[in-house]
Amino acid sequence: MSTDSNNFKINTVTFLNKYCGTDEEVIIPEGVTVIGKSAFQGNKSIKRVIMPNTVVGIDPYAFSGCSSLEKIVLSENLEYIDNSAFSYCSNLVDIEFPKSLRTIALYAFEYCGFTSIRLPEKLTSIGSQAFNGCSRLEEVTIPQSVKKLREAVFLECKNLKSVSLSTGVTVLDYGLFASCNNLTDITIPHGIEAIRDGVFNKCDSLKRIYIPQSVTFIDDTAFDQRKRKNRLIIQAPKDSYAIQYAKKMRFKYEYVEENPIA
Repeated sequence: MSTDSNNFKINTVTFLNKYCGTDEEVIIPEGVTVIGKSAFQGNKSIKRVIMPNTVVGIDPYAFSGCSSLEKIVLSENLEYIDNSAFSYCSNLVDIEFPKSLRTIALYAFEYCGFTSIRLPEKLTSIGSQAFNGCSRLEEVTIPQSVKKLREAVFLECKNLKSVSLSTGVTVLDYGLFASCNNLTDITIPHGIEAIRDGVFNKCDSLKRIYIPQSVTFIDDTAFDQRKRKNRLIIQAPKDSYAIQYAKKMRFKYEYVEENPIA
């Protein structure tokens, strides 16, 4: 365990520039407010990190490539996790997001090892490919506070089975769930207006999807066209755009009442 100040390069404004130690457990000194760019990048020794509650931000690549990292205790006052901050932390399985977190930037957790994530209620934005390649991830709950889900957030999460989507999001963006091979069914919540290209491309196990009346645009390539042969069923209200789309694209469909819970 390391709290040795000689292992930390911290400037006068409590910005942690670099960690130089080789300990398995690291306790970041009290008073640090920002974990700087690449501060721990590529460190193969660290298995556990504990942050003080003074930390409000984690900058790009801060822990990228820390392949032995298994657990990190985040600050209770953390507000943002920047680009690729934990990318390629393949053994990171234990993380609990604080209620204070507002932003998860692009590639922030790509190729990490956790099986489930519960995102906090004040989170508003998740960047492109933030959880790309998290092949062990099985379950995710996206809170109502999230307004922006960028492109391919869950690309190639091959074991993803259960998704609870936010009603605050209006667009399912490009490639959002592409190559999520174990996703079997999903309910699109009321309030979604558009499903862009490739959102469900190569979702080989997808058998059923409910699409609400609020959806007024679905890209022709939103679904893998092979699914027409594999009997994907689109469920939607009778007079909805989704039913028109299903007929046009020759997908199977079922008329259902508008789901007030979705």
